Amino acid sequence: MAAFGMTPEAVWTGLRRDWRRAWDPEELETRERRGEAWFELVATRREQLEAYALNAGSAAGLVVLIADAEPMDFLAGFWAGVLAGWTVALANANWATKEWQSTFDLINPTITWGSAPVFPYLSPSPNPPSFPALLIPTGGTSGQLKFVCHTWATLTAAVYGFQRYFQPDENTPTSTCCVLPFYHVSGLMQAMRTWLTGGQITIISSKDLLSAPPRSVCLPPYTYLSLVPTQLSRLLAAGNFSLLRQFHAVLLGGAPPWQALLNQAATHQISLCLTYGMTETAAMVSALRSQDFTPDMIGDPLSSGWPMPHATIQIKDGSEPVPNGKIGQVAVTSSAIAYGYYNMPSSSFKGRTLYTDDLGYLDSNGQLHITGRASRKIISGGENVFPFEVESALRSTGQVLDVCVVGLPDTDWGEVVSAAYVPLHSDVSIDSLKVALDRNDQISRYKYPKRWFALESIPKNAQGKINHLLLRRQLDSLASQSVEGQ
Repeated sequence: MAAFGMTPEAVWTGLRRDWRRAWDPEELETRERRGEAWFELVATRREQLEAYALNAGSAAGLVVLIADAEPMDFLAGFWAGVLAGWTVALANANWATKEWQSTFDLINPTITWGSAPVFPYLSPSPNPPSFPALLIPTGGTSGQLKFVCHTWATLTAAVYGFQRYFQPDENTPTSTCCVLPFYHVSGLMQAMRTWLTGGQITIISSKDLLSAPPRSVCLPPYTYLSLVPTQLSRLLAAGNFSLLRQFHAVLLGGAPPWQALLNQAATHQISLCLTYGMTETAAMVSALRSQDFTPDMIGDPLSSGWPMPHATIQIKDGSEPVPNGKIGQVAVTSSAIAYGYYNMPSSSFKGRTLYTDDLGYLDSNGQLHITGRASRKIISGGENVFPFEVESALRSTGQVLDVCVVGLPDTDWGEVVSAAYVPLHSDVSIDSLKVALDRNDQISRYKYPKRWFALESIPKNAQGKINHLLLRRQLDSLASQSVEGQ
């Protein structure tokens, strides 16, 4: 029975004891023992928080930071904090010192569980939340670390939208195989879906999933796998097609997929679902289900499907909506929208509407197409160039394994289109790429990269997203070396 609208206490009381499912059936007895120990850990941690709040007079304004490296300990801390009525902040146990310092400067938690370092001489948080918030980090590896301020209600609304969009009815359990971290919204929401719908979750690392023999898998009905394109590419390269086919759907998001990857998945009959969402929207707000995908929908840029039941998506120019087919700013209205960034002002949130940094358009069928980010737009010689279309054109040459296009400063042009790429083989050169771009005729000549950087790999974070900050530093260093060598 689905638990939408229920309090955390009510959901916890009805939580199935076997909500965590072992990957290997032979681990059943061990899993049951660990499951009971997990419920006891939640109770112990909850008692600790409630005792602290009793001495403080209230749980209001108290923050517990969850930084456990072990996934089940992490989830135990999450539940304990929620049940005790504290604000719960999530953290990556493997953050570097700079990210930890930013975390403590923003939050200064009352209690910390896990491997977070100790920072002395911290002042109290300037604006502790007056309600139990769920603080989910974003942006730590590509820019300024921020904590998105969600609540139990916003996350529950996102689960409800998922259930209505993907499942036969609201009472069908949603199960998942989770390879993504729980401090990230994409991992946490998988756990929320199983808890609220009575499903089961299998927790496994990407590395173990790559080497998993198909015969060891026995999945419940309606089991989903959420991946970023890089993870899917590695699984397909490993040839474990029968494993991927066992999932009801493989949800693909987090970064733009490339056409060759989608073609390969289709060839091997993988039920792929393209999605769009972010931390601020509690994960996906639009999706193109596998049964809705047809070759004539591919397009360029790819479709991210239709808005899900809990969300409305508009394309705007300022405050005004634009016609279908015209590119503008993507604005999402939803009951799952966060309440801003913790201790950070932002003009992106206007009530229950989020004005994203994404640019895109709605086609005549109401499907969303993302064309890029406003903050990544390149203005070169007065012309607007969007990296996504240049990256798509370079991928279509069949000569690159990976690519990222950025704008680098230039005294003549203001910015110049610059391509960081990983060549497919040793014969790939700048000339061969330009010839292929001419032959394919997808983009105008003025959009061709003026600077080219052949790299062994493009830096990415744990979720497979490009680390733009690190990449820019790398390109700036290579560009300065090139100038000095002239």
